[in-house]
Amino acid sequence: MSPTTTNFYYPKGIHSLPIELLSSIFVFGAGFDNYADSPFLLKPEKEYEPVPSSDFQVVVSHVCHHWREVALSTQSLWTTLHFGHPSHIPRAKAYLARCSNSATGLLDILVNTVSYETHARDPLRTLYDSALIDIFELIVPHVKRWRAFHLKISDHNCKGTARRFLSSCGPAPNLETLQLYHFEDFRTSQRLFEAIQKPPVTIFSNDLPRLRNVSLIGVNLGWDSSPYLSNLRTLELALHSENVRPFYVSWDRILQSSPGLQTLCLHYSGPKATTDDPSSQWPNADQKIQLKVLKELSLTSLDPDYLYDLVQRLYFPNLQVLTLDLPDLEYTSFITLLANPGISHIVTGTSTYICPVPPMGSLHNLQTLVIRALDCSLKSWIEFLHSMPELRNLQVDFGRVGDRALFWSVFTQPSTAPASGREFSAKGRCVHAGIVLPRLERFKFGGILGRDIIAALAYRYKNRTKLTPSNQIWIIGWNGHVKADIERESLIERGFWMPDDEDKEEAKIIIRKYDDPEEEEIESIDEGYGEEEEEEEEEEIFED
Repeated sequence: MSPTTTNFYYPKGIHSLPIELLSSIFVFGAGFDNYADSPFLLKPEKEYEPVPSSDFQVVVSHVCHHWREVALSTQSLWTTLHFGHPSHIPRAKAYLARCSNSATGLLDILVNTVSYETHARDPLRTLYDSALIDIFELIVPHVKRWRAFHLKISDHNCKGTARRFLSSCGPAPNLETLQLYHFEDFRTSQRLFEAIQKPPVTIFSNDLPRLRNVSLIGVNLGWDSSPYLSNLRTLELALHSENVRPFYVSWDRILQSSPGLQTLCLHYSGPKATTDDPSSQWPNADQKIQLKVLKELSLTSLDPDYLYDLVQRLYFPNLQVLTLDLPDLEYTSFITLLANPGISHIVTGTSTYICPVPPMGSLHNLQTLVIRALDCSLKSWIEFLHSMPELRNLQVDFGRVGDRALFWSVFTQPSTAPASGREFSAKGRCVHAGIVLPRLERFKFGGILGRDIIAALAYRYKNRTKLTPSNQIWIIGWNGHVKADIERESLIERGFWMPDDEDKEEAKIIIRKYDDPEEEEIESIDEGYGEEEEEEEEEEIFED
């Protein structure tokens, strides 16, 4: 037989893949994308939900002998240790045995414990103090391999255990992300007093040379005795009562010593409010904290006057993402400050004084704006939107704004406030604008009727400019408990089509329904859908 006609056997199928490629497939299948949106796994406003595919690596290691060898030799498959169930403790022991190489086996750890009352109701499925001791005894010997550590506690006993181990575990030279979360129902003022009276402990021997991401939720540290609170990339402070917040001088030092800070999140937290006490005095508004590379700013549940004074002392010229969740109070002065950063509006009694201050930066480069709750005047709302001509992504819950009909009207008709039709260029020059947010590509919202959505689509399409993107997506908040909205249902089914006046060609704007359980829910409470139900929730926010 001629060599050219010789039949050679080439193995086919997944078993023929190189080991490196098969290993990469296993890592991808395990779904290690926990940090796609944030370095922090725990959120102040909602419960942690474990990754559904967290056992994928175990499954593939039991398919066949070859796959098991590849899986066991892929150390990154066994370095994620999440504890939320008693069975996760023996699982972690097995994982640690499989990733013993300290050079490549850096550990990502999450510990999610519950209060005594919750544990007593379901002891076989939750973690409490005795389990927390077992977990620390298992992971502390590997503290030099920790890369990320997330800890949530909801009980005084668990807090004591955490303080004991973190104050004695020694340095964590590879730790990059630290998140400590303590939220507890103290029930009595005496229990609260006992909790907050204990001074913070020194953790990790103050030796965290690679720390870049810090989230403290209901937990306060020794602000002046924690040298690792510097060179940060992400800082989140949440649920801190006034008595445990840092003095402004400490706040200033933390931010000024982190010139590479890219994300700052404040949720009912920040520096102590200024008082007559010299130790808590804030500097003049012209003494800015320089945040030149800050890309993302999130502000939640902060008093309007406090927030105005705080942001006025920040300088962030390159902000790209802004999130506001500011319910219950009126924020006109703050929104006006953001829209006109070079002007200070000082309200005294019934009089308003305007005086120039050095600019804090502008929203000219802002790409994403998220409004979860906000109440301000229509004039300030219009100025606010006109101040961000480069915005591509807008998310608004119109069910939680001051007057949703007025707030929505800026998308259906010409702006009528004095600032309408104006935008500020990067050099501060006033330039003409047509519709607000001319570059908007993705609009996600809730709380608006179908007929009003159609009015906004038609108005913006007819008044589009050369800057208006041809491909747009509008994502409509949905609520399965409300009556049917024929116009909205039709939009979601067919999209939005509008003929072009010049060439008569039709263009389509994609309309999607907002009901993805993986995304943050936006309530849709619309007029004409039946009676609105008001629920009063009392939330106690305490610190340790």
